Amino acid sequence: MFEQIIEWLGAIGKPGLYMVMLLEGSSLPFPGVILVLSFGYILSPDYLDTAFLALNMSICYSLASLVPYFLAMKLESLISKKLKKGLDKGKAFFNRFGVWSIALSRPLGVGNYISYIAGMSRINVLKYFILTLIGIYPWSYVMIFLGDYFNGSYEAFKGFFDTYSTYVYIAAGIVIIVVIVYFFYKKSKKDFTS
Repeated sequence: MFEQIIEWLGAIGKPGLYMVMLLEGSSLPFPGVILVLSFGYILSPDYLDTAFLALNMSICYSLASLVPYFLAMKLESLISKKLKKGLDKGKAFFNRFGVWSIALSRPLGVGNYISYIAGMSRINVLKYFILTLIGIYPWSYVMIFLGDYFNGSYEAFKGFFDTYSTYVYIAAGIVIIVVIVYFFYKKSKKDFTS
């Protein structure tokens, strides 16, 4: 069965990979990680090809993420007052920590939900697109690289991630803390000079 799927994905090639990223970016429930790892194995790119593939993947994902972004903009008027309070908290979060939260959340599990929050918060669409691109690029690069490294085996990848997930979460936590401290420092310095 696995060989048939790999054969089919190999026949589709890069357009199939880009289609996977379009589906993933549109916030549809889709096993994108497994397929991207498989494409990493099938395409087996070198470092430079991986960089270009990741860029194209990121562009596809970012374009598709505009669907939930604009959908959330249109549906904001249908949201109840109780949910509007949550939206106000989301806007406060963006105002406090900046729109970089869009980029930082992309590789994490909440990345697809941020499209809706950004749309409802009326973040500038170009800024949203660029931050989404910046945020998803490292994920795209790493997934293609790991797909090649683990020969497309999701089980091998999962075993590796289970072993090193604590370190990944610690590193992500450190990055988030550094960004938050930076914004607090910048804000306090601005308040002090005002």
